[in-house]
Amino acid sequence: TSEVGLPILQKLISEGHEIVGVVTSPDAPSGRKQIITPSPVAQLSETAGLPILKPEKVKNNPLFWEELKNLHADIFVVVSYGKILPPEILDIAQYKTVNVHFSLLPKYRGAAPIQFALLNGETKTGTTIFVLDEGMDTGEMLASSEIEIKQNDNFITLSEKLAHISADLLIETLKSYELGSLTLEKQDDREATYTTLIKKEHGVVDWSKSASEIYNQHRAFIQWPGIYTSWEGKKIKILDCETYQQDIVKDLPTGTVTENYITCSNNTALKINTLQLEGKTATSFQDFLRGYPQIVNQQLG
Repeated sequence: TSEVGLPILQKLISEGHEIVGVVTSPDAPSGRKQIITPSPVAQLSETAGLPILKPEKVKNNPLFWEELKNLHADIFVVVSYGKILPPEILDIAQYKTVNVHFSLLPKYRGAAPIQFALLNGETKTGTTIFVLDEGMDTGEMLASSEIEIKQNDNFITLSEKLAHISADLLIETLKSYELGSLTLEKQDDREATYTTLIKKEHGVVDWSKSASEIYNQHRAFIQWPGIYTSWEGKKIKILDCETYQQDIVKDLPTGTVTENYITCSNNTALKINTLQLEGKTATSFQDFLRGYPQIVNQQLG
């Protein structure tokens, strides 16, 4: 459904695969004006002239299951769909249903593998293609590919990188899978870790954490929900930040605003580059201080 699926769908089209149908989420409100808009994948599919299905639900929906059977697909490929598929769907296609998951399974099973890899400060991640079963990302693996996470990577940049390497890996995997030359590999459940659905409260900054932990939070949630703190009852969104690399005043309480940074735990500090006070436009940290000099030496959150 989401933008991360676009390079993969585009690659399947350009490599000459016959796409007999694209399943995506129904049109939904988008943007500040909440205009009803097709998903990014639906828009690409329409441009490419592909048949599109937009079921409201996939569970307890036998009419939709019949539509899928009538497509006579050889294989179903799932990428960032956002819904758990019921067992009635998984075995419809001859080669069953494969999923492109943006982690090195069994690490980071669940809905937000990219965000949690960034949140935890991982230095590498990857993509795994596996056969879907009824568990949460527990199926047998067909292929995987690893990449480095750069210090300046965030959810947007890392998603794009993973989407493109996944597209190439999927094309290779589909050829080998059809030929029967791939060995299915079981996941080691003892090594499994799980992610959760991202909620708005994931964006709340806890200044008792280290600067690197808060910076990782910013990297993970830059698209949504962002990270934010509060001052005098108003929300302050932190739009761009980095760890402060120079000497700091070490006896200040965490969350204290200075002219150059905000104090965090373990004698670290966060440098704010861009922020937005509730009800105001985005501005640089220095311009904000000029407008609200009284915030200096006060604590946030």
